[in-house]
Amino acid sequence: MSRGSIIQDDQQERLFKSVVLSIGSAALIAVLILRLFVIQVVQADVNIKLSKENRMQLKIIKAPRGRIFDRYGKALARNRPSYSLSILPYQMKQEDSLVTNLLKITNTKGVRIFDSTNLVKRLHKAKYRRFDATRIKEDVSLEIVSIIEEHALDFPGLIVLIESRREYPLGPAAFHVLGYMSEIPETQYDSLKEVGYYYGDLIGKAGIEKQYETLFRGVDGQEYIEVNAYGKRLGAIENMPRREPQPGQDLYLTIDAGLQQVAFDAFPDTLKGAVVVTDPRNGQVLVMISSPSVNPNIFSLASSLRSKQWASVALDPRLPLNNRATFGTYPPGSTFKLITALAGLECGEIQPSSRMPVSCRGAFRIGSRIARCWKASGHGSFRLHDALKHSCNVYFYQLGLRLGDDNINTYAHQFGLGEPTEIDLPREDNGWLSGEQAYNERFSKRGWKWTRGLLLNMAIGQSQLVTPLQLSNMVGSIGNSRTIYKPYLLQESRGRDGVVVGQYAPRVKHAVSISEQTRQAVHAAMKSTVDRGGTGWRAGVKGIPVGGKTGSAENPHGEKTHALFAACAPVYDPVIAVAVVVENAGHGGSVAAPIAGKVLNHFFEHNEEGKRLVEEYAELDRNKR
Repeated sequence: MSRGSIIQDDQQERLFKSVVLSIGSAALIAVLILRLFVIQVVQADVNIKLSKENRMQLKIIKAPRGRIFDRYGKALARNRPSYSLSILPYQMKQEDSLVTNLLKITNTKGVRIFDSTNLVKRLHKAKYRRFDATRIKEDVSLEIVSIIEEHALDFPGLIVLIESRREYPLGPAAFHVLGYMSEIPETQYDSLKEVGYYYGDLIGKAGIEKQYETLFRGVDGQEYIEVNAYGKRLGAIENMPRREPQPGQDLYLTIDAGLQQVAFDAFPDTLKGAVVVTDPRNGQVLVMISSPSVNPNIFSLASSLRSKQWASVALDPRLPLNNRATFGTYPPGSTFKLITALAGLECGEIQPSSRMPVSCRGAFRIGSRIARCWKASGHGSFRLHDALKHSCNVYFYQLGLRLGDDNINTYAHQFGLGEPTEIDLPREDNGWLSGEQAYNERFSKRGWKWTRGLLLNMAIGQSQLVTPLQLSNMVGSIGNSRTIYKPYLLQESRGRDGVVVGQYAPRVKHAVSISEQTRQAVHAAMKSTVDRGGTGWRAGVKGIPVGGKTGSAENPHGEKTHALFAACAPVYDPVIAVAVVVENAGHGGSVAAPIAGKVLNHFFEHNEEGKRLVEEYAELDRNKR
């Protein structure tokens, strides 16, 4: 090979290496440029945020949640301060080291405050929301907080938050009215974030807490604080905008806390049912209890304790979370005879002195069917007054056949049955009124058809469904005989300074139209039911004319009937109406009426208006003498 060829090959090799080197350099420069583009343009927001948050951190100042008070200013729900430990994943350096250090923390008894499995699970979950604070320990003591602050360098990304936890002084006595709070579910967070909620926030889940969530929650504040490279907070940064939190509104309910507790204590804790007390003059709800109940304070416990309590509640076959006062439906039984009597009088089918063609001998025959009275030996021939007082089925069987389903339901609707009351709570049942059309629609899949004989069941309240709230509303509006109101719980809302923000007036559902003759006849019969000798005498109040009606509703799920009682007082112009339903308990007069009696007696002994009425009736009695 010639010298010229060798030189030429060498030049070509050097040229090739130069080209490769140039291409490699160009590629490297391109990668660097691309990386700079990604960092400075594509990921600009994230990196700017990371850079700033190495020295600056946005701190959310939680707005105090509004409190709940009864009509007299007694606290039903309040807040207490609480410390919680949360993690900011983007500041978390080495997870294993952090877990090791956290597991070293013990309480005064030397017990570790973290469970290793649960801690790792929470830290792993937190990674999916790098810039959101994820709570890993709730309601820790000040002593633990001090340990965290003193050894901040050992816990990068760990922050201490001051929160408020809900307390309910009446405990289970007011659970179904007030409801409870819980952490926002993961599936709902993204949508709620748009309206100002933060990850881990609590939200009302039932009752008043849920119904008026927007009034309670207020607006969170915020401030910027300086942090060092290890995440230790050094204090607020001057000249940075700070927004003060706006507390939520305090709500004052129509509930009478003292009367609520009396009703709760009077109701046997081994039985299921409900008690509702309303003011017929305006629809205010004075008492609402449902049994069995739940202590709402369990929802304010630390998560480990709360989960154990929640499991027992959720698995309880008695369904204690159900508000039987508004969502439980029961046949009204003989309490419905008040409606049948009103319909008979207003439609002209009977007069107060009317007797039925067939005397009660313990049963009544229609076709091949024999419908029995509760008194096997029979009541004999009764006028309307005594038929109501002694709750004679045979009398009302015949009245129901005279009236027909349309006439009966006209007056049932007028007194608020078969439709929602529109109370300010998240859930209530409509109830159900039987009748030819409703019956055929409801049971079409079973092939059942309406027959005339079903009027017997309808007339004595064995084929309808009502809620205890509807029952209280019904008896109260029969008492005033002028207006039926929409029941309500929220009386007014106030700012934290005590200034009234909103007042909530009574809402008329519709007017009641019955004659004075009908009114007097039904009132007299209701009064005699609670007088000595009547089926509801155990609900009597000395010196006050109480009017009511007992009921025993057939129960397909148990051997005993449901016990019902509904009353109002004073019957001629009532200021209080009460309905009691006790499931699988027997007769309304012996089981439900005594509960109502305790509520009514407490009201007229301790309520200022009740005491005034006792004096007025005593004065009337002295004048008669």
